[in-house]
Amino acid sequence: MSEDVPSIKELGKSNLKKVPQLYPEGVRFSKKWKLFKTGWAGVVLIIIGLIFVGYGMSLPPKHYWAPVDNWSKSWTIQPGEEWYQSWTFRNPAGTMFEINVSVSGGNNDIRVYVDTPSGRLDYGKLKSPIHIKLNVSEYGAGKYVVHFDNSFSIVTAKTVWVRETVYKLREDTSDSDAMEVIGMLFFVIPGLILILMGIRKVATLVVDDDTIEAKLVYGGKLELKVNGYKLDQKLDHDVKFKAGRDESRIVELKREKFRNTFFWRFLVDGREVGRLP
Repeated sequence: MSEDVPSIKELGKSNLKKVPQLYPEGVRFSKKWKLFKTGWAGVVLIIIGLIFVGYGMSLPPKHYWAPVDNWSKSWTIQPGEEWYQSWTFRNPAGTMFEINVSVSGGNNDIRVYVDTPSGRLDYGKLKSPIHIKLNVSEYGAGKYVVHFDNSFSIVTAKTVWVRETVYKLREDTSDSDAMEVIGMLFFVIPGLILILMGIRKVATLVVDDDTIEAKLVYGGKLELKVNGYKLDQKLDHDVKFKAGRDESRIVELKREKFRNTFFWRFLVDGREVGRLP
């Protein structure tokens, strides 16, 4: 019975098989995206562009009154008579009504009053030139009747010229829009292009005490930096060199093509340890 019970020493032993080593001893290979000078210039452009966009968004809109309709006429009002003309406003919000009157005859005066949905606005007897502004939003939707009254005169006729204009309150966001367009077109979009041009996948191969950084550049060439020193020549062909402790390792960089794309194989002592890209 005791033969079936394992020893305490055996309980500490792992039953898992040893994981095979991925790289030769002393060799490590890794890849990461890295941003270079062109890319950092793009980052600066994007920051400037976002400042423009943010400033544009912070600008308050400018409000102004835009004429949307008008009416004008000239006529003669006899003594003791009055004349009227009407408007209907269905959407009074942000609406202003302007009345300009020129009167000749007698003392160049006329009585003006306006019947609104909220009651009568009597401006009394006014002398030419007459200028009246009425905020329609204060008096509501409905019919507005403008009266020109010469009933106070029993002798003199009045020649009246009237021009009435309806205005709507508008927002002008052109300054804000211009800043946002400038920020996006001249800074953010070029910045994104520069980042795409300046970001590269960099492979790092460590062989004992030696570090080799490889960056893929245009035309499928390879740019190398060995132990921090950048090589002037960009590689477009296979290379083989010694590296590692006492230069006991053979490193090979082989350029190969798959369809229309170039890639590089990294080998140490004849064993492939990675590829770029």
